[in-house]
Amino acid sequence: MGNTEKNISLARWIIDKTNTKSYRAGTLSGWKHPVVDGKVMTCVGGRQKFIEQAKILERKSRAGQEGKLKFAWSEVNTNIRKIDYDISIIPELCELEHIEDPRVRQLRLIAMVGKYREEVKKCDWLCDYYDDLLLKLRNGGEKTDAEDENRFRCLNAIVMQEKPTWERVFSARVLRDSKKFKNDYETFFLTVLKIYSPYYEDGMTDDELLHMHGILSYAQILEWKGPLQYLLDGKVLVDSSVNVYGTVINTQTMEHAQISALPGCKKIMTIENKANYESMKYEEGTLYIFCHGFFTPKEVRFLKELCEVAAEDCEFYHWGDMDYGGIRIFQFIKNKIFPKIVPYRMGVEEFHWALESGAGIPLKPDTRAKLEHMEAGVLSDLKEKILETNLTIEQELLL
Repeated sequence: MGNTEKNISLARWIIDKTNTKSYRAGTLSGWKHPVVDGKVMTCVGGRQKFIEQAKILERKSRAGQEGKLKFAWSEVNTNIRKIDYDISIIPELCELEHIEDPRVRQLRLIAMVGKYREEVKKCDWLCDYYDDLLLKLRNGGEKTDAEDENRFRCLNAIVMQEKPTWERVFSARVLRDSKKFKNDYETFFLTVLKIYSPYYEDGMTDDELLHMHGILSYAQILEWKGPLQYLLDGKVLVDSSVNVYGTVINTQTMEHAQISALPGCKKIMTIENKANYESMKYEEGTLYIFCHGFFTPKEVRFLKELCEVAAEDCEFYHWGDMDYGGIRIFQFIKNKIFPKIVPYRMGVEEFHWALESGAGIPLKPDTRAKLEHMEAGVLSDLKEKILETNLTIEQELLL
């Protein structure tokens, strides 16, 4: 008789047999003629149940009465060799089983995804995600995860919010549960962002990527020390150059601040690691900026203003780790903020010095593969030395 816990009805077996990509896509029509074998009978609970259900379907269903569902009987109606049925009977069988027709479900999902796409039609990268999902659904792809509308609510909310939001506040507002986003949707969310978001840079941490899209898991601050003046709300001048030990501002201040001058500044240096940043003594005429990794969009906007007020002969430097991530961060700053920036203490000479001092961290195989295929620009020699030695150097070792 088989395992009764896994038995299904004959009608359900026919539905499942028909539930293919072409049926869900609406391109399947005509007749099907599946052969009946022992597996079919076991699936519906054995030979006796199979025969009983076949007789009922043939006699009582509209499909049977209209000749759209036929059973090839043999041995004086005690055995069935095959089933002949028209695809058009599936909606009726779904009614009998009290389940949603797979084609109807597909159309419902397409309409739902289309609705969420319309909400964010001005956001190109998110529309690309929805377009790819719609293409799969229209081609009959069985995207069971598309049933969860919370996924789309989270994605749309992120591009529709006007300012950064704490992760738990975002979760409570969108999902009515302050922990639900973190527990149930963050992994999906990050997967989509890594594929479609224009803000994603290979090497970003998950927190950095979330920050790029206005989901804050910790306080977003910008730190520097040096000759920087900015206007607050367009009227209050703040001169941070007097604070030679460092200035820290939060996101709200960045939103209301505009850089106005760099008095006497001849050099601007971004520093990746906190220990190195803290150890750099204040030198008159130099602006030191702690970059902590990849700058967020608000930090990028704020820092780009430095280029507008800096003297023409102002020099730009970046000091970071001599590894895949350090090279990526340097490229990010060069491409997004300071086009004139050059590496500081990130060359082959410093690399060799660090190795002779006993430093060196083994390069992971997956990171090596990424490094081999990346364009390192002015850090190409460093890239080749890392690949040659299969070692990397953290910036702190050069203090």
